[in-house]
Amino acid sequence: MLYEDKQYISDKYIEHETHCIFDYGAKGLKRLSKKKATPLQIQKQNHWNKVKNCRRTIQLNFSEGDLWCTFAYRKGTRKDMREFTRDIRRFTNLLRVEYQKQGKDLKWIRRLEIGKRGGLHAHFILNKADTKLISDTWRKAVKDSGRAHFEVIDDEDGYNGLAEYICKEPTEEIQGQMTFLVPEDKKKLCSISTSRNLVRPEAVRKQISAWKIARILTGKEEIIPTEGYSIEQDTVRIGFNKFTHLPYIRYREKIITDSCDCRPQKCEQIARTQIICPETQIKNQISKAGTEIIKKAKGILGSIKDIWRR
Repeated sequence: MLYEDKQYISDKYIEHETHCIFDYGAKGLKRLSKKKATPLQIQKQNHWNKVKNCRRTIQLNFSEGDLWCTFAYRKGTRKDMREFTRDIRRFTNLLRVEYQKQGKDLKWIRRLEIGKRGGLHAHFILNKADTKLISDTWRKAVKDSGRAHFEVIDDEDGYNGLAEYICKEPTEEIQGQMTFLVPEDKKKLCSISTSRNLVRPEAVRKQISAWKIARILTGKEEIIPTEGYSIEQDTVRIGFNKFTHLPYIRYREKIITDSCDCRPQKCEQIARTQIICPETQIKNQISKAGTEIIKKAKGILGSIKDIWRR
C-alpha cells in the first residue's frame, strides 16, 4: 500500500498533505453503510477547500509589506450591485495603468461585501505600492468614493487568518441585508475574484511507503523537516479518516531565516539529530498518537505484513 505526500511549495512555506492513494478502505475493518453527505457537511468541506486554496495562492503571490485595502463609498451613498461592480472594474483598470507607469504588474485578490447597514464595500490584497497613489486612483475612478483604508499584511500564521477572513461566510445580519438582492448578486458577494496573472498552487507529488507512515503513527519515528525548514507545530494533524479508516498526515513547514534565535551550531546539531528547530519545538512538540490511533495503526501494520508475506 502506497501513500502520497502532496507538497505545495512557496517562497517561505511547504504545506504537506499525506494520504493513501487508493480508494478502498482499511483491511480487516467492516464496511460502513453508505451515508449521503448532509448539506452542512458539504458546505464545511467546500469552505475548508476554499480557505486552503486562497491561503496557498496568497503565499505564492504576496509577501510581507504588501497591502490589505478596504474601499468604501461616501457615507449615506447607496448603489445597486450593477453600479458597484462597474465602479470596481473601472478602479481596477485605472490602477493597473498606474502600476504599469511604475514598471510593475498589478496583482490582486478581491472580495466584495455588504455591511451590517447595507453599505457596499470592497476588500483587496494588492502588491506593494504608494498608498497615496492607490487612494487617488480610487477617488478618480469613483464619483462618490469614500474612505480608503490600508494595512500592511504579515505572514505570522502563514496568511491563514487573512485567507479565512476573505473566505468567511456571511453572518445572520449580513444575510438579512442580502435578502433584498437577486441570487446572482448574492453569489457575487460570497465569491472571490483574482487577477489573471497570479501563480496558482500546484502540488508536487511524492510517494511514501506504508512502513514509514506506520512508524510515524505509532510514535517510533518523528516527522523529519525538509533541510532549511522547521515544522510549525500547531499545524500538525495526524489521524484517521472516519469514512475510509485510512491514516492521514498534514503539516506546514516554514523556512528558517536569519531571524531564527537559535545559534548556528545548534541548528547544525538539529540537522544531525533530525530534531525540529527549537524556535517552534520549545513551545510545542509533536504529540504522540492517542491510544485509539495506536491501536488502529497496529492493525494496519499487521495487514501490511500479511500482504507482504503473500
